[in-house]
Amino acid sequence: MKSKNNKKSAKKAPATRNFWQKIDNFSKHKLVLGAMLLIVSIVFLTNYSAIYDKKVDLNGDNLYYYSLGQALSQDEGYTNIMFLEKTPHSHFPPGYPYFVSKIINVFSDDIQTVKKANGVLLYLSILTFFFIIFITSSNSILAFCASILMAMHKELLRFATIMMSETLFLFLSLAAILLALLILRKQSGIKRPWIIWLMLGLYGLIVAYMYLVRTMSLALILTLIAWSGLLFIKAWIDKRKADKAADADTALVYKRQYWKSLILCVITIVAVGSAKMSWDHRNHRLGIQNNDYQTIFMKKTNNEDMQGIEDWKARIKSNSSHFIAQWIPEAIYMKAEKNKDEEISTKELVLGLAVLALIIAGCLYLNTGRLCMLFYIGLTVGILILYPEQFGGLRYLTPAIPILIFTALNGLAAIVAGITRLLKIKDATLTLQAVLLLIVTFFYLTPTYSAAQKKYRDDARIKSWTSVPYPSMTNYLNAAIYCGDNLSDTARVMCRKPEIFYFFSKYHPAQMCPLYATPEEVLNTLKSSRIEYLIIDDWFKHAYQTIYPCIRNNPEKFKVIKQFGEVDTLNKRNPTFIMQFNDEWGYHGDIKDGIREGQGVLKLQDGRTYKGSFANNLPNGRGTLYDSLGTKVISGIWKDGAIVSVDKH
Repeated sequence: MKSKNNKKSAKKAPATRNFWQKIDNFSKHKLVLGAMLLIVSIVFLTNYSAIYDKKVDLNGDNLYYYSLGQALSQDEGYTNIMFLEKTPHSHFPPGYPYFVSKIINVFSDDIQTVKKANGVLLYLSILTFFFIIFITSSNSILAFCASILMAMHKELLRFATIMMSETLFLFLSLAAILLALLILRKQSGIKRPWIIWLMLGLYGLIVAYMYLVRTMSLALILTLIAWSGLLFIKAWIDKRKADKAADADTALVYKRQYWKSLILCVITIVAVGSAKMSWDHRNHRLGIQNNDYQTIFMKKTNNEDMQGIEDWKARIKSNSSHFIAQWIPEAIYMKAEKNKDEEISTKELVLGLAVLALIIAGCLYLNTGRLCMLFYIGLTVGILILYPEQFGGLRYLTPAIPILIFTALNGLAAIVAGITRLLKIKDATLTLQAVLLLIVTFFYLTPTYSAAQKKYRDDARIKSWTSVPYPSMTNYLNAAIYCGDNLSDTARVMCRKPEIFYFFSKYHPAQMCPLYATPEEVLNTLKSSRIEYLIIDDWFKHAYQTIYPCIRNNPEKFKVIKQFGEVDTLNKRNPTFIMQFNDEWGYHGDIKDGIREGQGVLKLQDGRTYKGSFANNLPNGRGTLYDSLGTKVISGIWKDGAIVSVDKH
């Protein structure tokens, strides 16, 4: 009886293994993979269409990028064409504006074209991401689930509908990772070595360009250098062992591996070094010495300088807790946003640590590229933890969001693998992983991701920013539109946020108003910059705080051209004014103890001019009034601003 049972079980075991293997093979069939990519594409197009906003985004960086792309497309160089003085730009790297300029030159300068180009980049990123997961995990269901979530992620979709560098960097970073993985595969390049050299060349160009798109690319670049360097060392050691064992075939495999790893490492270093040197050389040639990012890095949130170790400890502690308890969980399962000033609870911290452990487990469970993923996440978060607190949040973590989603889901797969190993049902591991991943993705995360898009979907339905119920903002935008319609192309305007003014005034350049200055300093700036018009608004505090005191002290030099809105005492809201400035208006002459006293000239805003004696700030004594053409109107004796005795002709 025993032998018969053993024979039966022996016959059943292969059939069981074959069943699970068939399921695994089915999930990797080309037609199934094609169907998965088709579903991902439909999900992306559906969500992207729902969130796509035809309005120009009011984020200042987004407007800067487009204007810089305009400048390049018009052969004006990498300059700030939105300002009155077209100075060379040095803050943002030129990579994304260069991309914008090519879209403008090849297709159209319409903003919608540039925004949709970012949508194409996100779609290509999702496809690239799918194959990265498939290569590193050999799990098509994992690739499918993570790609679905990437196609629905509110932040990724948002950056694909505005003109920002995040989406281009996301595509380049994923393309670099995919190429590195393909180059370092054991069998790659054996039959066709030229393909490896072609991929290496393309990889080098992508790395160089990636550095010129975002400085945060250093996290990935350092990852690629460290990863390929470690693979080179490992392959070299393995080759030495194979040589000692006289295993020529194995030694040849490791020889190919360490050469590919070494060349990849060298190309990465040369590519980023060349890009950095070219950008630095350009800035030095123009006399631009300061790096804005370095200056910002050394500042606290109140604009004071970082002083010592205690300041750094406070920054690291604050950022670390927020990344662990808030921003990384928010990137993965759309945890509700929280004010940065709110205290983090113990529960949030524990959950955040659990998510972090899941991500680490997901990295370590990968078939290949585990160190690449681990280093990339670690360096990205590590750099951001050292950055000022105002740079915290999901925005600066955006390029790493797909990797966080992928590794977190793979962490769930690792847990399933551990359980099946304990229960000795390893043959069913992939199937059970697939079931769990599909449940988590479609019954938990997908509804959450969809709900998280609500704000952006609502914004997309608004036809114009000037129709939203935010008077301070709409007043400013209407003022900019008025200037574009009524001022001459050469009019010199000063305002807060010239980048927003530039777009809504039909590409009229302007000068930024001083943020902090005395009335005398403001007046000197207006004169030296030959400003003719100002926008005084309360959307941004500096106009009323800094510019208005100067107007109050010199009322004759300013004239209201147009007013938008009314004083709202209840909501503490002021109107927006377009004001004309003319330094010739007002009094020019003798002053004693801060009062007009003696001989002087008073030029009125209607063009008339009084020349004569002043006392107690008013015309007092003999004086003459002229019209706007300089013809004498009346002459005689004046008292307290009124003529009391007219000269006889």
